[in-house]
Amino acid sequence: MLKKLQLILVAFFLCTFSGINGQEDFSLQAILLDSILTDNANAIVRSEDVVIEINSINSVVVKTKRIVTVLNKYGDRLADSYEPYDPETKIKRARATVFNALGQEIKKFKRKDFSDRSMYDGFSLIGDNRFIYFEHTPVEYPYTLVYESEVETKNSAFIEPWFPITDYGLSIENTSYTVINPKKIPLRTKEKAFEGYSVEIKKANQEVSYSLSGVPALKKEYQSPSFSELVPTGKITLGSFSLVNVEGAADDWKTMGKWQYQNLVSGRDELPEEVIKKISDLVSDATSKKEKAKLIYEYVQNKTRYISVQLGIGGWMPMKAEDVDRLGYGDCKALTNYTKALLESQDIKAYYTVVYGDSKKRDIDNDFASMQGNHVILNIPDVDNEEDIWLECTSQTAPFNFIGDFTDDRDVLVITPDGGEIKRTKKYKLEENTLDTKATIYLQEDASMVGEVTSTSKGLQYDWRYLTKLKSVKDQKLYYKEYWDYINNLNVMSLELSDNKDDVIYNETVKVNATNYATKAGSRLLIIPNVFNRVNSKKPKYKDRKTALVISRGYVDTDEYIIKVPVGYIVNKLPQEKVFETIFGTYSCSIEQVNQSTLKYTRKLKINDGRYPKEKYEEYRQFMSKIQKADKTKIVLKQQ
Repeated sequence: MLKKLQLILVAFFLCTFSGINGQEDFSLQAILLDSILTDNANAIVRSEDVVIEINSINSVVVKTKRIVTVLNKYGDRLADSYEPYDPETKIKRARATVFNALGQEIKKFKRKDFSDRSMYDGFSLIGDNRFIYFEHTPVEYPYTLVYESEVETKNSAFIEPWFPITDYGLSIENTSYTVINPKKIPLRTKEKAFEGYSVEIKKANQEVSYSLSGVPALKKEYQSPSFSELVPTGKITLGSFSLVNVEGAADDWKTMGKWQYQNLVSGRDELPEEVIKKISDLVSDATSKKEKAKLIYEYVQNKTRYISVQLGIGGWMPMKAEDVDRLGYGDCKALTNYTKALLESQDIKAYYTVVYGDSKKRDIDNDFASMQGNHVILNIPDVDNEEDIWLECTSQTAPFNFIGDFTDDRDVLVITPDGGEIKRTKKYKLEENTLDTKATIYLQEDASMVGEVTSTSKGLQYDWRYLTKLKSVKDQKLYYKEYWDYINNLNVMSLELSDNKDDVIYNETVKVNATNYATKAGSRLLIIPNVFNRVNSKKPKYKDRKTALVISRGYVDTDEYIIKVPVGYIVNKLPQEKVFETIFGTYSCSIEQVNQSTLKYTRKLKINDGRYPKEKYEEYRQFMSKIQKADKTKIVLKQQ
């Protein structure tokens, strides 16, 4: 009762106080927020109204008003507002106002107060895409930001989607999104992940609106599905559209791909005759198309380097192949188009392919044709009657026909002269993703250890390791010290790294020593025989997990260590073999005595990729916990 009375008095005081001061807004006060919205939240969208006016295929106006209360420092990035623009986009209005917890105005930002920068990404050489933003450095929390903007663009190929929940830790009090279409230009919509959310939908006369309220913040869970799968998204696209004054129309991927081919790709693959002759000479001794393609890919890697160039039709049109050849650089579009041109000069068909590049798999939406993707790779179909070849043309280090986890196992848009086609890139199966480790370990009487470890990795395990070879020796040693951070006082004495790109195999030989590896207990030494490949981190426990368990990629680890016992010591007792089998994979480890002074430790871990019901997570956690415990099994050596 006392707590309730205090809240009433506080509310009365605030109402009275706000009535006196005209610079205060009671609705923006942050001290009496609903606890349902503050739980697990770093920020709360108090209200958001997005109105999109499609005046024509050459004029789309987006009006936004967004009010966000930031509760702590982790919520700052959820409040920062910015607007991208280019020669076809005009920012007509942008302003922001910051209020404190009592709803008192702290600071106003007008358009002239915003910073203006190029969308330089660290690799860009040139570009005409820019953005404005403002910076507010809070002195206390919570605070509330009111942001308003109006932007007009001539590009209608991209209609801003409705994505009301943009991150974990963000609650939604009220949000709405409306598309106004006075010319009644045909549009298509797609709703995704609306289940479980009380979304109000209105559709009529080629217009649509979505609204949502009272959504508590999501808390991130270990190995959950991608965030975009968990929150509602409303996608909008026009049947007829314009991209930098190039008009188009599409209602499926075939027509969309054909438009992209004709307007973005076609005619940009011409090469000088002397370049074609050079490539012909390069591949003259090759006996198959695959061998020719490999030689050409490696030629591109040696000749060019990746630099982002954000010019052309909305940054979607590649540089001409002849310009890439002359300059020796390009972005993903340019290098892919250049490689395509070189291949086709030797009668090898290759197709420009649009993809979402990210180690977290993301598909091109195969039943919603629209401008999608953030990266470009190359597809060579049916080479020598074998499976498709996929090339990552921006990499100067990746082996031929190896795309790694940045673009593996996902739907992509292959653009051909006849139109677009959805294909799936290579999936690296768990049997391909192997790490085989062998070691000889010399234990010393003073509890120290000297070891030589040799590892061979293939598939995605290759992808996760091979770039170490490109580091300086100092950074290589630091990498191994961090990789084996559970070994105290580890010193890397020498290393030899070998990258076999032809067979996509990475070999590592590392010599190490460590003081006090074993634990002394009187006349005994306690050691952990699994020296070089342990599951160390605990998986979090959930009382009520909300999301499915996703193991995105499977793999197999095999280990065999020869352990030399110090002179004067014998094994007290060997632990029994451990074997665990679950739907998530299998694990086994054992240790045997080869002779009086030698032990052999073997281990095998196989993890199955897949998507599992949330109810299975605890079983997975326990499986990994048992592995973690088994990997730390100790044996006792005693003095004779």
